[in-house]
Amino acid sequence: MPKDKPETRSYSSPLRDRQREYTRRLIMEAVASFVTEGSIHTFSVQDVADRAGISYASVYRHFPTREALLEEMYEWASELAGSLMPAAPSVIEEIPAWIDKSIPVFEQHATIIQAVISVLAALNINPESKQRRDELIDKIVDESTPHLSQKVTRRTAAVIRYLAGSQGWVTLRRQFGLDAEDTAAALTWALEVLIRDLKRQEASVNSKV
Repeated sequence: MPKDKPETRSYSSPLRDRQREYTRRLIMEAVASFVTEGSIHTFSVQDVADRAGISYASVYRHFPTREALLEEMYEWASELAGSLMPAAPSVIEEIPAWIDKSIPVFEQHATIIQAVISVLAALNINPESKQRRDELIDKIVDESTPHLSQKVTRRTAAVIRYLAGSQGWVTLRRQFGLDAEDTAAALTWALEVLIRDLKRQEASVNSKV
């Protein structure tokens, strides 16, 4: 009878995992620094390795291009912020409170968040974490307004994505000079007004069905 093959065991070293995550953080922080300096289109893999203080091979093995580095920076920043963010809303009425509780996280990681926004504005990428967030908002809006047209729900979801995300925060903070408290108040107010009007439209259409 043929002998059974020995069972292959996977081995994960906590020390190795910590070292890998530390190296990733060094790389991503280096990328973020180039972006905030305005070098988003000119930095190289070698530049990142030099600034992070690690070998070129260590960076290139996982991120061989500038685009790969930028997309990974978005995912890394999303993970970092996501671990601190409040629970995602399940109904449309919860969205204003969601952004109100998210503002302190944006403030805590302002440099990285602004770098992420620069990446999205400069490159034609749509990272997975952003897709999941957008799909969540689309789903909530669709479920809240079953009697409204697709055109109305699509444009409403687009505005909510902007107001309830980091882009709305950075616009009011950096472009219009509001402080954190006023930014949170303005965004939650705008969302509440929008959602209230949307529900009014839904009720009006529903009453005629």
